[in-house]
Amino acid sequence: MKMSEKKRLHPISVIANILKQLKDAFLPLILVIIIGNKTVSSMWDITVPLAVVVYTIVIGIVSWLRFTYWLEEGELRIEYGVFVRKKRYIPFERIQGISISEGFLQRMVGVVKVNVETAGHQPGEAEAVLTAVTRKEAKQLQRLIQKSKEKTEEIAEILPREESTASFLPNDQGLEQEEKNIIFSMNFWEIFQVALTSGGAFGVISAIFLFATQFDELIPYEKLYKDAQTFIAHGVFYTAVVILLIFIAAYIISVIQNMLRYAFFTVEKIGENIIISRGLLERKKIAIPIERVQGIVIKENIIRRWFGYASVYVIHAGGAFNEGDHGSIVLCPLIKKERIASVILSCLPEYSLNLKFIAPPKRACIRYMLRPLYVLLFPVCIAAFWLRPWGLLLLLLLSIASYFGYLSYQDAGWAISNHQLALRSRLLSVRTVYMLKNRIQSMEASCNWFQQRQRLGTIMATVMSGTGGAGGKVVDLDQKDIQTIYTWFKRTKGN
Repeated sequence: MKMSEKKRLHPISVIANILKQLKDAFLPLILVIIIGNKTVSSMWDITVPLAVVVYTIVIGIVSWLRFTYWLEEGELRIEYGVFVRKKRYIPFERIQGISISEGFLQRMVGVVKVNVETAGHQPGEAEAVLTAVTRKEAKQLQRLIQKSKEKTEEIAEILPREESTASFLPNDQGLEQEEKNIIFSMNFWEIFQVALTSGGAFGVISAIFLFATQFDELIPYEKLYKDAQTFIAHGVFYTAVVILLIFIAAYIISVIQNMLRYAFFTVEKIGENIIISRGLLERKKIAIPIERVQGIVIKENIIRRWFGYASVYVIHAGGAFNEGDHGSIVLCPLIKKERIASVILSCLPEYSLNLKFIAPPKRACIRYMLRPLYVLLFPVCIAAFWLRPWGLLLLLLLSIASYFGYLSYQDAGWAISNHQLALRSRLLSVRTVYMLKNRIQSMEASCNWFQQRQRLGTIMATVMSGTGGAGGKVVDLDQKDIQTIYTWFKRTKGN
């Protein structure tokens, strides 16, 4: 295959695009039919859906015929558009990552979907999408882009910028022949544990609520509200049972979603890339260049911590194609804590997890225990007063919150080596961030008036700028410890 020639997507992309357009048009179509029934004859129910389906099919076929892509002069070039011809040229140096996924339709004919993410584009959103290309084309595209970028960098060091060129000849000896090194995988029981402990019930309920708000003009909310008041009047017990059943149903839906998401999860190392594959209905494959890993994050929520499990993320400079914090990608959704060090050593040997953490001083304990009360004290006291006598039980929340503050004090800490900084903090989940010294973009030490009285302060390190940034933070450390960290960061090789 010569990538310099213009190519079309696989014909299955026509069906995929048509189904996507019909799915997006489903809700508006339902609204049009319902509104039209009030003013137009019954033929409206047949004419409108038929017209939408025919139009979508025609547009889908024409869009496929007019969509072409090729590589030329160090760019991925795409031409598309039905009524207006559009051209998009993406230079290789702007491409930050390529993810490969396989939906149900793609797997039926043995093709994949390619998402291209670029620098400057919104993280998690693709700059360009190739809906259906063969696996060979997808891997060859990855290889050509990677090799051409490397070649351009090498030539740029020797020749002036205007003389540098790149060749994009296909090479069949590449990723396919490199030995696969599977570093981590999960069996069915581990995937089930991930799904059980991931939560997500509130997200499902929120999605249902947002879906219902699309019909606010059609759903009789006033009548439903009055019926709900009547139902609640029958007793608190029945109301609590209904709410509990709603949360149980949402939790079951969340478990199923997570099992489908993390099915066949594997992590392998191919050359200088970490390849993450996952998904049942839609198989996704993400390639992470090791050189773009900015840090490692280990999270332990309450339930997983009890059983000795944790989740591992990598902070990736290329953005996030899957769920997680901004700029982070799940490396191990669920793993025994004693296995983490060996997995990290296999794929990221520069990092060392065997560090001895230094805890905040004892005088900081009371501040950790009081910090949650700053937010809860006033609303809990108001609720306890208005709902007395049973509302007084809400005061127990203050003790529970203070206890979690004490746990935050116990788990907080910091550690440094010659080339690495680790910061650990806790709210409900324990979060430990490992950062290489040469990856840290900024270090901030702060101290408010209350901390100054007890010779305490806060340290925060950031490895990637952007919305919210990415890094670690520990509050109420001894000022001498903060000075030690700050001095370590400022020290140069010459010193």
